[in-house]
Amino acid sequence: MLSSVDVHNHLQTANIPHELRRMPEPARTAERAAVVLGLSPHQIIKSVLFYADGKPVMVMVPGDRMVDYTKLKKEIKASRLRLLNADEVRQLTGYLIGCTPPVALKTDMPKYIDIQALREDVVYTGGGEPEMILKIRSYDLVRAADAEIVDIVR
Repeated sequence: MLSSVDVHNHLQTANIPHELRRMPEPARTAERAAVVLGLSPHQIIKSVLFYADGKPVMVMVPGDRMVDYTKLKKEIKASRLRLLNADEVRQLTGYLIGCTPPVALKTDMPKYIDIQALREDVVYTGGGEPEMILKIRSYDLVRAADAEIVDIVR
């Protein structure tokens, strides 16, 4: 299993400013993380993994939004989408579902970030462990994840 140390090392090597913080309690959902940290849910960025025509992709969306499957399929030119289950997420990324970071993954895959995730200067996302959270500037997140900016939320 990978950890927050892998996330930190990856971002440090890429010279991307960031902060990894230990939360007072583990939070497996964006909604819970927002409550624990005293933030608005849209400040938490969820990393959601899909198989698009059999190939893994990661999409990052604000914690208060849901992925619009029709928009996502059109954006990435896929005919079929399937959400990954917890075991598949762990096998492909090296992290547990609910704390998957958008960087330092075991498997390379295309990444997409919804434009709505960029409305805050600073955002929070999975830090690689249930009790860790990554604090990063939204545009540094785009750069760190090498993500394409898209419109994919409902």
